[in-house]
Parts: sequence; C-alpha cells; structure tokens
Amino acid sequence: MKDKLLNMIPVRNLLYLVICIVVIGGFILLIIYPSYKSLNRLETEIANIEQRIDTQKTLLPLYMKLIKKSEAMVPAMFSLPEKKKLTDNNLDLIPSVFKEIASESGTRIVSVKPDFTTLARNKETILINATVRGNFFNFRKFLIELGKISYMKQIEEIRIQQRTADKEFNLKIWLRVG
Repeated sequence: MKDKLLNMIPVRNLLYLVICIVVIGGFILLIIYPSYKSLNRLETEIANIEQRIDTQKTLLPLYMKLIKKSEAMVPAMFSLPEKKKLTDNNLDLIPSVFKEIASESGTRIVSVKPDFTTLARNKETILINATVRGNFFNFRKFLIELGKISYMKQIEEIRIQQRTADKEFNLKIWLRVG
C-alpha cells in the first residue's frame, strides 16, 4: 500500500512539499521567533517603566510640598550680614569668638589656630585652622552661626573624623582683616 501511495505522488511534488516546509520553518525561525522574543522584552520594559511612573506619581505631591517648605524657610534662616573687616587690634579675640559660637551651637572647640603667615603674605585675609567636636546637627548650627560673622570670607575645607561618640570637624576658615 505504501508503494502505491508513493507511486501516486510524483517525486517532483514531494520535493516541492519538502522545500515549502523548509521555507516556512525557516521563516518562522528567522523572522517570527526573534520578533516574538523582542516583543516579550519590550513588554517587560514597558511594565517596568509603568511601575516607575506610578511611583513617581505617588511621590510627586510629597516632593512639591518639600520644595515649597524649603523655599519658605531659606530666606529667613540664612540672612547674610553686611561684609566688614576684622581690625588688627581684635585678632586676639578670634579664639573667644569661636568658643562663643561653639557654646551657642552645642559643640566644643578643641583648638583655634590663626595662621599669621597668611596675614603676612596677603594683608587682607587670615587663615584660621579650627577643630570642633560634636554631632552633625550641632555642627550645622555652628556653621550657620559662623556664617553670621560679618568678617568671615569663606570656609576652604572641612574634614570629618569619627572620634568616640562625637565627630571631629577640622575647618580651614578665611577671615577678612583690614
């Protein structure tokens, strides 16, 4: 019976059938399957992006409240004083000024060392090396109070080191002298 069936289908038609099956299989493997995989990858990316958008929509009102709150507090809190110069007669008062600022902010002054060689070179500014101990919140208050000094020019460097429970802050501060 098999022989009759094979004899009825010409070899040429059988060859055409095999070629068609190979072409269709190749089309599926080379075009449709890669497209299907990239479609799955794109769907995963879309799901991730939608999740990020939902998260950002949730956090946007909170962010806007924080922006409004921060804009309202900054001008009143950080008013800068009129720029003045420290007189040569008052240079010896620098350590006591720093100790007063430290006591107001809840920090401790370890050392305050004016570098008089910078005064000899520049005549307009003097470098102060100060070491303060405390926590970050009190150090923030210290910096705010330090910024209120009318003869402070800039803070060049702040180095932070962990010392027992408190932190030690090493500062290089430039003061105007005139």
